[in-house]
Amino acid sequence: MADAERNGQTKAWQAMLEVHSAVFGRLSRELSHEFGITLAKYDVLAQLHRFPNGINQRDLSRQLKVTDGNVTGLARRLIADGLICREESASDRRAFLVQITEAGRSLYLAARARHDELLASLLGSIAAEQLSNTRITLEQLARTLDQKH
Repeated sequence: MADAERNGQTKAWQAMLEVHSAVFGRLSRELSHEFGITLAKYDVLAQLHRFPNGINQRDLSRQLKVTDGNVTGLARRLIADGLICREESASDRRAFLVQITEAGRSLYLAARARHDELLASLLGSIAAEQLSNTRITLEQLARTLDQKH
C-alpha cells in the first residue's frame, strides 16, 4: 500500500473519530444533565419506542449493534429507573421481552426533542445535500465493512 493511500485512509478514520467524539460528547453531556440518562439508555428507549409491544432482548442487542451482555446491564438499570419492564417470553422461556413503560416513553419523547435540537445546532449549518451525500457514503462504507466480516 502506498504512503499516500495509507495517509488518506488514516485521515478519513481520524475525521470520523473527531465527528463522532464531538457529536457523541455533546449529546451525552446534555442528555445526562437535562434528563439524567446516558446516551446508551437513550438509544435503548429509542429502539423500544419503535416496538410498542416489546422486543426480545437478543433482537434489541442486534438493533443497537451491541453485545447481549451490554443490553442486559442497560436493561437492569432502566428497569430500576422504572423506564422499561421485562418479562419472560411466552414462546421461549430462555428469552426475555423488554418494553418501554409510560414513564420511559415520556422521558424518551422529551429527550428526543432535545436530541433533535442539539443535532440541528451541531449539523444545521451543513447543506442538506452535503449531509445526504455524507450519509450515503457512510452507509456504503458500513455495507462494505459488513461484507468483509
